[in-house]
Amino acid sequence: MSSEVDFNSVAALSTHVEGIDPYTSFEDILDDDCVAASSTHVEDIDPYTGFEDILDDDCVVIEEVEDEKREDEEEEEEKPEENLQPYVGMEFKSEVEAYNFYNKYGGYKGFSIRKNSRNSSSKGVTSVAYVCSKEGFSKYRKQEHMELGNSSNKKTPEKEKGSGRTGCKAYLRLKLVKDAIWQVTKFHDIHNHNLVPNTSARRRILQSQKLMTNNIKQIIRDLTDQNIEPSKILAYLSTLEGGKDNIPFKRKDVSNLIAMDNAKLLGRDVETTLMNFQRKKEEDPEFFYAIDVDEDGYLKHIFWADGRSRRAYLEFGDVVTFDTTYNTNMYSMPLAPFIGVNHHRQSIFFGMALLRSETTDNFCWLFETWLKAMYGMHPVSIITDQDHAMRNAIKIVFPNTVHRCCKWHVMRKAKEKLASLYGLKPTFKTEMELVINYSLTVSDFETRWMAMIEKHKLKDNKHLNNMYEKRSEWVPAYFRDVFFADMSTTQRSESMNALLKMWLTSHTSIYKFVMKIDGMIESIWQSESDEDLISMDKEPHLWSMYDMEDHAREVYTKRVFKEFKELLKRSTLGKAIEKERDILYEVNIAQNSKKHIWVPESYVVSVDKEGGIFSCNCKGFEFEGLLCSHALKVMCNLGIEKLPSHYILKRWCKNANIEINRPVNERSRVAKNSQALEMFRFAALNPKLNCIGKLASKDDRAFNMVETKLSELLSQVSQLVLDDMSQPAEVRTSNEKDPVNMLVVSDPPLSQCKGRKKKPARWKSALENAPNKRICGYCKQKTFHNRRTCPKFLENRKMGMDVEKTCEPERANWNGEGMELV
Repeated sequence: MSSEVDFNSVAALSTHVEGIDPYTSFEDILDDDCVAASSTHVEDIDPYTGFEDILDDDCVVIEEVEDEKREDEEEEEEKPEENLQPYVGMEFKSEVEAYNFYNKYGGYKGFSIRKNSRNSSSKGVTSVAYVCSKEGFSKYRKQEHMELGNSSNKKTPEKEKGSGRTGCKAYLRLKLVKDAIWQVTKFHDIHNHNLVPNTSARRRILQSQKLMTNNIKQIIRDLTDQNIEPSKILAYLSTLEGGKDNIPFKRKDVSNLIAMDNAKLLGRDVETTLMNFQRKKEEDPEFFYAIDVDEDGYLKHIFWADGRSRRAYLEFGDVVTFDTTYNTNMYSMPLAPFIGVNHHRQSIFFGMALLRSETTDNFCWLFETWLKAMYGMHPVSIITDQDHAMRNAIKIVFPNTVHRCCKWHVMRKAKEKLASLYGLKPTFKTEMELVINYSLTVSDFETRWMAMIEKHKLKDNKHLNNMYEKRSEWVPAYFRDVFFADMSTTQRSESMNALLKMWLTSHTSIYKFVMKIDGMIESIWQSESDEDLISMDKEPHLWSMYDMEDHAREVYTKRVFKEFKELLKRSTLGKAIEKERDILYEVNIAQNSKKHIWVPESYVVSVDKEGGIFSCNCKGFEFEGLLCSHALKVMCNLGIEKLPSHYILKRWCKNANIEINRPVNERSRVAKNSQALEMFRFAALNPKLNCIGKLASKDDRAFNMVETKLSELLSQVSQLVLDDMSQPAEVRTSNEKDPVNMLVVSDPPLSQCKGRKKKPARWKSALENAPNKRICGYCKQKTFHNRRTCPKFLENRKMGMDVEKTCEPERANWNGEGMELV
């Protein structure tokens, strides 16, 4: 079987995404027979899913060095036993050649080998011994002096996987006799156990026979980037290799590879994330990020937004939905994304953050940071849930922004609290929803609500009274004259959160979280670009002969025009009655007897024909940004051919995002906000100045010339802006020095989130709650810590030592006849 894989066949699945996917907790799971994957750069670390106690005696990740040792062997045919039989006096040119030979012999016979000991001198390694993998006994069986097959050891930890050690004495010893010449000095070929028969499963069972080539590893990492789980990755690889029988490793070996890659992040998660942010900032001058740390140097909050999200906010930032969600990272930090809607009615990101906890102070920090990233421009309106801390922070940071609580959350809570009432009065729920949704004015709502309460005698209902007291926070009648892009709930936030959780788990690191989010955001921008092309390239079908509809098709995007066309269709249900010629009209809506829906009997449309004003008391345009069906009815009766320009919001037009895609130096000429203008100018000049600095630093003459010219230029520029020096560039101060790069920020502790609490468990005694001692996968001591928290592991990694190899205690050397101390 060939070990090479054709990457062309997996191009679709191994699409390069610069994000890195989630991984789960890494516990003390490395056993004696588990070989760690070779070290990789932090940038190449890949995610893995569901990783719990998957490394056992039969699961290994083959080292990169051993890949090079054995890749060529897969292409060779098996030789007869006499050509593979080692013998005393046999010589090899290197230790690697000897290992490969004995390993091939073990594969032919049906046993696995491992390196047992190496003797060294001042000149280097002088001898080495390879033994059968079943040499010796497990620690527990040796300590209890148990015979094979005895399972009465009650001290065996709960997570012990069992051992295949049988005390086998088969071994091969080599000695360095000359420069680069290794000679077999002792060879014992008698095993005390059954050898693995020559079946397709042999290579997957025998530890030293497993092979995972570099090409295969790269495919696994690429597929993991696409959130494909190990079992499906293995199934895909089996199709490439002609069946699972041709795959020389198991599913757990795939998980092991991903796990070991992710283990590189432990203790360096935030540090790696900040390094990644700095690289992004160099590539995208408008990339913005900020962090907050506690007094002990641990991360409290982190916020980031790419340049395109910030530019999109300038066009679509009039309405924002904000919500938090849980279980998206290994620190239990709530995720807080800012969501908006673009001109195709698609949800877009305006930045996101991870918070330590959901308090008023923390939300204030986040909102102030976000406002700074969005060039100081406050949104017109914002929709959230009924969180008190969130509401208080919005009042402090966004005093002029209209805040609305999500109606869906209110009605869901009402369903829980009023379940018995709904059962007793089947019509009450429908009646209450009609009062809430179809009351046009505040007075209309209050009148109908009180009548409903009086009718059903519910004056003493606590929850209904509470809903009424907070009516100004969620009832539509209080917000009809405020633009909300036709949104009354945080549904977009909920939908985006659900999408995020398809890619993220409660075991995702911050670094991998950020990288995966980057991939999702890139997909969102790509989807927007696709819709732009569709709106430009294809014209939707017209429903009527009205010139006004044709005009709407020219200016609106395909999705928005579809909604306009529905409004135009709905206008046919109404009858416009002239109350005052060209000034006041009453539009009566025909009742739909099939749906039995109560709606206001009539709507009033005020008209100023010369000024192009068509104002309806339903406030449809003010709330949604599109003329309502009642106004369209009057316009059609009056023969209006085109939509007045002031009723065509740019945010719904085909060219709404033209400023977003325009180069930064061009946009700076037309930027309206002074703070944004400064940022645009700085972003345009900064790359050129950096380039000049890099080039000038390479030559003395160039350096002296640039230094002189810059001094003169600085003096001239200072003179030009002397009058404005009292107002420095605020946006630049948040990004230019990047003080966070000079800080040592530790990974955050586990956060305590709001939300539904866990059900109380039964009472447990102190004995039951006491933790069990385990064998650390690094220091091999029976203790309470694991490999990830092992003091020796952390100390060695801090000193820059190789921590991929297990820290082995002093062990004995097998000489074929007995044991001798090294």
